[in-house]
Amino acid sequence: MVVPLGRVLARWFLLGSVALMPPRAVALEPERPRQEAFLTRALFAQGRVWLLSDAGIVSSVTEGQAERIVEDLPEKAGGLCVLDGRPMIVTLSNDGSAWTLRQRAGSAWTIMATVPSEGDSLLTVDCANAKVTLLTARRLVGFTGQAQHAVALSGRLNQGRVTSIYGTPDQVFVGFNKGEWGGGLRRIDRRSGAITVVERNATGELCGGPLNTECDPVNGIAAVPWKPDCIIAAVGLLHFSPVGRLVEICGDKIELLYERSVRNDRAASRSGTSERYDKVAFFGLTRQDDELWAVGTDGLHVIGAGGVSRIAPLPKFMDFGGVRISFEAPHLVLVLTNINQRHSVSGAVPILVPR
Repeated sequence: MVVPLGRVLARWFLLGSVALMPPRAVALEPERPRQEAFLTRALFAQGRVWLLSDAGIVSSVTEGQAERIVEDLPEKAGGLCVLDGRPMIVTLSNDGSAWTLRQRAGSAWTIMATVPSEGDSLLTVDCANAKVTLLTARRLVGFTGQAQHAVALSGRLNQGRVTSIYGTPDQVFVGFNKGEWGGGLRRIDRRSGAITVVERNATGELCGGPLNTECDPVNGIAAVPWKPDCIIAAVGLLHFSPVGRLVEICGDKIELLYERSVRNDRAASRSGTSERYDKVAFFGLTRQDDELWAVGTDGLHVIGAGGVSRIAPLPKFMDFGGVRISFEAPHLVLVLTNINQRHSVSGAVPILVPR
């Protein structure tokens, strides 16, 4: 297997840079012009779309209103989820010593709990099944009422930006995006903290197999409606040209569920070939009743147990204070983010937000 020299040098440089950087309690970017378009999370609650930028700014947009409202918070936010129908955020104290869980109550954010950071970095927060879970680079912190239970992870999670998290009573699945360097999927045991790399590359080739940690960013995770013990991972990379697929994971069994080829006449013309086809890259995934909805570079894909039901083009987007959003799709909101530009040569990609 021959690895391109450019990739080897880039990895060496990035790894060396990371090793020299001091640990941070939350991975926040400095505020820059047009920073509002670099979104890490988008959720729907209380009739609004709630947005979190990689600079820790929380804002919201209500359908039918042109204004995007920026929340006035005492601290920067590093996590966003929906708990009992209301948005909840995780903020970092100014001295970096603790995280605070705050939930929206009326027009205020009430404090639910605090967690010592212990110099660790916060990766994401999950509120599935009315249970709050904080994932850090070294710990998994769960909440039962006011009680906290922390489990040390078997290794340090530093595989890139966390794009998706899916929790079950016993496990937590986490998707990572490192752009052209992949990212992949991890499974964490809630009791022991053991981390398992979920992948399959039977070909032994560079970027081979249906789920390859070194090459495949995982941008979405959802339960399979027709297989309750299985999940689907949405793979998508837009680095000059798109690559992606939907992969089914049932225990240790990993199979390709769906992919779609699209003709790229512009790339064919540049390369002097008669035809060229690319694989659609997927950037969002959700379950709607007995179907899966996935958003790709070519539109919205609806997948049922018997295969693809339909594909609809991406709707029109409107600008809300520097953020482009579409409320046109039924049961869904689409939000464009430029966050992938941190890891790959790409334009804006859509985040899929269930209502």
